[in-house]
Amino acid sequence: MSDTIIMRHPTLPPEQEIEVPRDAMPHYTGAGWQLVPQDELDERAALAAAAAAEAAEAEKPTKQAEARGQEQAEPQSADAEDAATDQPDSTEPAESTKRPARRAKAAKTDEEN
Repeated sequence: MSDTIIMRHPTLPPEQEIEVPRDAMPHYTGAGWQLVPQDELDERAALAAAAAAEAAEAEKPTKQAEARGQEQAEPQSADAEDAATDQPDSTEPAESTKRPARRAKAAKTDEEN
């Protein structure tokens, strides 16, 4: 058994739960908190594990495709560098719509008054 438990309050949304130490359960039940049933927690854990496994399977082909894409992209990178050098260099900064930062006012002390 774990040292913590999951609880929810009937006046709050069902997805708003808290994890508290098992020893503190009497303090929370006095305030209306209820223990989340273990079978519900087990079902959530099984769904999360299935989703993680599915995401891992979906990611495998993507990683292989990225590896192939990087191998093909290396010869093209020289062409990309040539294209970048053909364009003129803009030395003027782009116009900014930001306002300048405000200056902080100096705090008056008793000596200044």
